[in-house]
Amino acid sequence: MKGLKVEVVKIKERCGAKHKIGDHFFIRGLGMIEIPPEKRICIYALNSLFPFLTAKQREDELPHDDWISETEILTCPDPKGVVFKVTTLP
Repeated sequence: MKGLKVEVVKIKERCGAKHKIGDHFFIRGLGMIEIPPEKRICIYALNSLFPFLTAKQREDELPHDDWISETEILTCPDPKGVVFKVTTLP
């Protein structure tokens, strides 16, 4: 399974969890979340990202024209909240 980096790239207007641009975390191997020391991730944002992250880890198993491979920008559930970029790790 692919490793992923999930990074805050924009705060539209607000973030109740006080995320800042550049905050990030990793999804490693078999579904392990790695959060850098002294950082945190909003559970509401994480909950909205989970279905995509699970598929993104397995994108090599998906049809070549699946939308997962083309997608890297996601948002938290707050329409005025955080924009995340998901990057596949080598």
